[in-house]
Amino acid sequence: MRHFVFTLALVLAVAPVTASAVVRDSAPASAPITFSDGSIATTFDHCGDADRCATIAYPNGETLTIYSEGAAYCQPYILHFVTVRGSSTLYEFSRTLNHDQVVTNAFGVHCGNNQATQMTLDHGLVHLTVDEYTDGSLRFIFSPLPL
Repeated sequence: MRHFVFTLALVLAVAPVTASAVVRDSAPASAPITFSDGSIATTFDHCGDADRCATIAYPNGETLTIYSEGAAYCQPYILHFVTVRGSSTLYEFSRTLNHDQVVTNAFGVHCGNNQATQMTLDHGLVHLTVDEYTDGSLRFIFSPLPL
């Protein structure tokens, strides 16, 4: 029995600890902000699979919409960015969010969480930070950088 307790203590001491989601479910999304060119960025709270998560409405009539493609078991979320003008899609791409490594040990698989992922917009004047709420949905925050 003593050998088992020692082995268990050793395994727990050296087992990697995965970070948990850092955002409480009650934390608010960001308010709309205006970019230097007059574009308006808006977020949608608690973004889940296939949800519209954020939009940027540009003065020239184009709109960038960010959707969540969701995440497979133990995989990071993928965001899909689509720029449209009227009914025409001008550009689209997908971006994978930062994610903890999957840990497999004697106690099973620990999937981890998405980690805060930051993107720079408006020529470096605005950051978009995407975090994971504890309920598994995503939180989008547009924040202007101090000049």
